Amino acid sequence: MLLSITHTTDLHYSDYINESVMELRMAPLQEQFQHRLSFGLDIGPATTVKSYFDWLGNTIHAFSINAMHNQIQIIATSIVQTDARHNRLEHFPDIWIRDANFDYTLCDFLLFGGKIVDSPQLRELAASAVPHSNSRNSQVKLGTLVTSLLRLIDEKFIYQKSVTDASSSLTEILEHGRGVCQDFTHLMIGLARALNIPARYVSGYLHPDRQRLRGYTQTHAWVEIFFPSMGWVGVDPTNNCIAGENFVKVAIGRNYQDVPPNKGVYKGKGEENMEVAVHSEELLSIPLELAAERTGALNLPCYASTRLDSKEQQAEQEQQEQQEQQQQ
Repeated sequence: MLLSITHTTDLHYSDYINESVMELRMAPLQEQFQHRLSFGLDIGPATTVKSYFDWLGNTIHAFSINAMHNQIQIIATSIVQTDARHNRLEHFPDIWIRDANFDYTLCDFLLFGGKIVDSPQLRELAASAVPHSNSRNSQVKLGTLVTSLLRLIDEKFIYQKSVTDASSSLTEILEHGRGVCQDFTHLMIGLARALNIPARYVSGYLHPDRQRLRGYTQTHAWVEIFFPSMGWVGVDPTNNCIAGENFVKVAIGRNYQDVPPNKGVYKGKGEENMEVAVHSEELLSIPLELAAERTGALNLPCYASTRLDSKEQQAEQEQQEQQEQQQQ
């Protein structure tokens, strides 16, 4: 599948701010089933952009704006070619071993941390997904167990917006039984880690399929499970399916805190408001004159100085009036 993706982020501030420092994770990954043919990043006000890799191999673009400004716009455009991926977990030969020892490179994806919080309730829910057998020597296929976890989430939890937010932990979706793709992803990872199955967080885009999938109107999140025979395999607990060629990976991490599309800090009194829009389109052919990676500037203004807020203006005016009265 050949996809063109445009990811637009508009940041508005209620008052002028004098410094912004930000890092972005918006460039799709280069992988076996996914090839980034082109990536462009336009930012306004104009600034210098640096790129590097984080410890997980995600591409980071970092920039700072030091002049006065009250808005930032970021437009990331990608051309990505994806291939068909695994579609039947039950056919994988891997056997689930509760006490298996994994290579040190997988340790970070077995430990609880951040918003993925361990609890007795989580452990009980995970245990309920393990198939039971009367035979002591019976073995559980890892693919069958992962499928059971997906089905469990689909049956017991409801997709609903505005119940949780970006700061919500795993305990909140367990309490409410409702959430969005980020919550479902954290839940699936927590269940997997409770069963000693390496699992990691994936952020990216979901191009609409012929069937209606939840969460594709904005950025999306799903899970990758480690199968020793196959490597990392993507599953989407929000839609109870395997990640297919309409899923575009941007970043991987232990949890959401490792992979936000944008994060940073700013100096100023203004409050920030963010609007995000993602548009994807399937292309029939590769466009001509693709740039592997480029950065550009958007025509948004900066200011050498800015007006004082109303309280400061009033205080300055009163001070001037007092000085004038004293001179008289």
